[in-house]
Amino acid sequence: MFKRFRKFLSEVKAEFKKVTWPTREQTLKQTGVVLVIVAITGVFLFIVDFGFSGFIKMIIG
Repeated sequence: MFKRFRKFLSEVKAEFKKVTWPTREQTLKQTGVVLVIVAITGVFLFIVDFGFSGFIKMIIG
């Protein structure tokens, strides 16, 4: 059991060495892109929700 676990950990370590990790600058740029897209999506959904709720209120009463 422990042999298999040690083999698994050594294989994980070998795979991690193959990974090309992003630089700090790449990570910051990509994080910025994600935050901008989330903000735009949030504003869009707020506008759509506000419009639909106004439309439903007009229909109901």
